[in-house]
Amino acid sequence: MENTVLVVEDNELNRMLLTTILEDTYHVLEAENGRKALEILQDSKNSVSAVITDLIMPEMDGFQFLEAYSSSLEFANIPVIVSTSQSDSESEVKCLEYGAWDFIKKPYNAEIIRFRVKNVIERSELYVLRKLRYQEQFDTLTGIYIKNMFVHQTKKMLKEYPDVDFMILHFDIYQFQVYNSVFGMRGGDKLLCHIADMLRKMSGYVEHMTYCRIEADAFCICMPVAGNEDIQRMMDCFQKDLQSYQRDYNILSNLGVFYIEDKEASIYGMIDHAKLASKECKGNYIQNYHIYTEEIGKSIQEAQSIVSDMERAMKEEEFVLYLQPKYGLAEYKLKGAEVLVRWITPEKGMVSPGKFIPVFEKNGLIMKLDYYIWDKSCRLIRNWLDRGLEPFPISVNISRVSMYNPRIVEEIYDLTVKYNIPPKYFQLELTESAYTDNPGTIKKAMRQLQEYGFTILMDDFGSGYSSLNVLKDISVDVLKLDMKFMAASGSENQRRSESIVANVIRLAKDLELPVIAEGVEEKEQVEFLDSVGCEYVQGYYFAKPMPVEEYEKLAFVIESTLKA
Repeated sequence: MENTVLVVEDNELNRMLLTTILEDTYHVLEAENGRKALEILQDSKNSVSAVITDLIMPEMDGFQFLEAYSSSLEFANIPVIVSTSQSDSESEVKCLEYGAWDFIKKPYNAEIIRFRVKNVIERSELYVLRKLRYQEQFDTLTGIYIKNMFVHQTKKMLKEYPDVDFMILHFDIYQFQVYNSVFGMRGGDKLLCHIADMLRKMSGYVEHMTYCRIEADAFCICMPVAGNEDIQRMMDCFQKDLQSYQRDYNILSNLGVFYIEDKEASIYGMIDHAKLASKECKGNYIQNYHIYTEEIGKSIQEAQSIVSDMERAMKEEEFVLYLQPKYGLAEYKLKGAEVLVRWITPEKGMVSPGKFIPVFEKNGLIMKLDYYIWDKSCRLIRNWLDRGLEPFPISVNISRVSMYNPRIVEEIYDLTVKYNIPPKYFQLELTESAYTDNPGTIKKAMRQLQEYGFTILMDDFGSGYSSLNVLKDISVDVLKLDMKFMAASGSENQRRSESIVANVIRLAKDLELPVIAEGVEEKEQVEFLDSVGCEYVQGYYFAKPMPVEEYEKLAFVIESTLKA
């Protein structure tokens, strides 16, 4: 392929002379000054192999051109030859500082010019080739293997030592992005280089070992199998080294361990298994390593299966509404219900919410499920109204993830408009933890929803660490008191628990907030709550979550009896 040479020279005669010398061997482009030369270089259609530039030129001289050239990574592999009649060493040093590769003197010697152009092009091609080969094997920041080379070398090592049992380790830094924000990208890069040096030192005393940087702050190691105590000692050494490296920041590392049983299996799969194991100890300051087990693999596969089935399940309406009644303690009569979701599949039967809700919360799909439930709930209320029934209010949950949706107020309001239902029938529940996650945004959204006429319930009140502070800052309409922290009857902490509950209910009355005690399962709890003035209860003692048809029989039979 014919190489292209760019000649940068303001003197037209010199330009023509250089073009004549080179045009038999190269495609020659011409520029009368440095600015025009930069334009030609930046034009992607012009793949330039070398540049010959004069120093003394109008508009942008050779020094200014070299300065712009040296500051651009885009031009790093293009060699520049300086053409000059000056012979002072100061000019040459300055040109070399800016990255000039060679010099030619005026008047021109055609043979010398051809050789010098040929040499710099060959050197640059060799440099690029070596650089590409290096990048195919080594991480440019740390100088250790990249993932593909690690896989290659690890395969080779496993074959060479068939009698040695090996393990794959996945090592990374907990919340590395926070470290980057504190010490900057350069500080983060220095830490990664330090970790690479740790691995180099480690390889000096481990007989058979390969290691690499996989990505970002993640490193992989393959070494002979070690017991739990040895792994813990290794992690202690890592932690001690990292702590001495940066005394002003508590660097926490995580390690996932995968024991290799089948040496013919995919190394990439082994790395993935070790990575999954490392996630099990993220943020754990006591146990900072975890060993991969089949249970972890099954859990991941199950989660993936759940995610894959979600869209189909929604289309086929496998997510079904269940209603858990709420009762008034004054007359022990039904006063409403909370909407819950059950996933009923033809193949597996009912999938526990404890399995699919955490998966959806983790990957953000809970927002889709939330909207699906809100839509079906509004449809259900519309159905009751169309049948001439006067329904009790039903409440739906808003996940903490959905609260990050900037259109949440509009979406909820639009649903009530779409189905033409009064907001008084459609109540909204938020967990206390959701309030503490994003208080400013939630406060604004709650105020707007209340202005539209929606009733806001704070769910799981008392289960968090800042309940009273949340209550001070955010206006809610109803408290749902979590009874899980209440001690069992007859236990030594029963009296203290009852005192706390009684005082929370008293506080709510002072704030003119009704209280629903949820999770009520014992007769003694009901009697106690009644005695301290709790208005409403919800729990297995009165009713479990039930299908819509069952709830309708309960709700509307009672209602018709009362009217009669």
